[in-house]
Amino acid sequence: MDIALYGVAGRKRVIFGGLHAKASLAERVSDDVPCSLAMMTKGMVSYLVTLDAKSFPPPSGDLVNRGELGRPDAPSDKRNYVEQHGSFSACFSYNLRTVPSDPKTASGRRIFVSTFKPSVDRLPAEIVAAWAAFRARKKV
Repeated sequence: MDIALYGVAGRKRVIFGGLHAKASLAERVSDDVPCSLAMMTKGMVSYLVTLDAKSFPPPSGDLVNRGELGRPDAPSDKRNYVEQHGSFSACFSYNLRTVPSDPKTASGRRIFVSTFKPSVDRLPAEIVAAWAAFRARKKV
């Protein structure tokens, strides 16, 4: 896990989840899966956050950053970590070319496309909601 998510209950900091941050999913996202699954087994959230930044230079590429998640109808292995296997609570991509998940996936987990605009970025609200749910569930 790259970033721990803590809530405050009374004077105590309580970890309730974490972020796995990747600029590019080629950065061995598969190495984060065991940690993510262990966290979720403990009732914590485990979000994959990525810039989904992958460009291919000429002569084989055109330098357009299309990312590595593929599309719902043509998924990459990396998309399947979320949509098929449910290896992360959700994925938030900050690449506007990323194709988000369909509303329903095999695992119930989804890929969301985010921006850094507070009115559009879904991640902060998800984190706040996850802390509230964790706190209610664990009676913290």
